[in-house]
Amino acid sequence: MIRLALPKGRNLEIALAGFRAAGLGLAGLELGDRRLRLTFPEDGLEVLLLKDWDVPLYVEYGIADCGVVGSDVLEEVGGDLLIPVRFSEGHCRMSLIGKRDDLPKPGEQVRLASKYPRTARSVLADRSWGADVLKLSGSIELAPLLDLAEVALDIVQTGRTLRDNGLVELEVVRQIQPCLVVNRAAYQLHRSELNRWVDRFEAAEVVE
Repeated sequence: MIRLALPKGRNLEIALAGFRAAGLGLAGLELGDRRLRLTFPEDGLEVLLLKDWDVPLYVEYGIADCGVVGSDVLEEVGGDLLIPVRFSEGHCRMSLIGKRDDLPKPGEQVRLASKYPRTARSVLADRSWGADVLKLSGSIELAPLLDLAEVALDIVQTGRTLRDNGLVELEVVRQIQPCLVVNRAAYQLHRSELNRWVDRFEAAEVVE
């Protein structure tokens, strides 16, 4: 039996749709399910429902054989994981946002707020301006709105929240999508079954 870690957040709907399209029904698992651990003998699966940010850690340490996680979290957390497929649904973008219509000027030093400090420093590495990175846990848009920071780095889906709050999307720095990640040792153990999954995902056209 394969142990699969699924995220409780925005990617759970995408993951469930993808697995079901590939013939893995996960019958009885629905959005908002409060159970933490479920078994699906008919699919040969045990499912852990985790916070998105915890999925890479559970997979890297072999507690779960594989999992679904956003590429934003994967880049921020890091880890030595295989990424056999990326789902075609659930795309969004990571962008620099602010109150004014332009990015900081060359040589300017500002504050940048984000819940992705590692990614933010990577983004800043090739900029002509610098920033002190402030790590926040939520409501990132408030930082530039209330002048805690001149710029923020955050996920944008429709852009409506920015427009409703008088903020501007300054630059898209990453395209974000849900990914299937696999523990390297688990891949060797379950290679045939996991490869069948990939074939079925591709046949169902739910991955890129």
